[in-house]
Amino acid sequence: MGSSFGVIAGTLLAMSTQAQAQDCIVPPTYINGYLSEVESEMTVKAGKGCRFGLNGIEGAITEAVIIQKPKVGMAGVQGLRPYYIAKPGYHGPDEFSYGFIGTGRHGGPMRVVFKRKVTVVP
Repeated sequence: MGSSFGVIAGTLLAMSTQAQAQDCIVPPTYINGYLSEVESEMTVKAGKGCRFGLNGIEGAITEAVIIQKPKVGMAGVQGLRPYYIAKPGYHGPDEFSYGFIGTGRHGGPMRVVFKRKVTVVP
């Protein structure tokens, strides 16, 4: 993904980082196990975006996938980092889901799914 998107790394399971000029705000999201589904909110400026990583979990991520595509914006995966980009000129709600798949610290399966309720602002 090129630098023209002005994206930020949203950090999960730790403190989130905010983009320059508040392009993207992702509050910390905590999971309660290696097989988890969580829902959280995020705010992003139209035409801007966020990248997501999974920090603080002991295990090996082997795949990151988009599970539910957004209705308005665009989501994808670069390496093991999912991202979301809001449609330029749009403001309003959107949502999407992504997951991290791998092996937990003790060798069991890991599948952590995040459903993001997005608010796109001008």
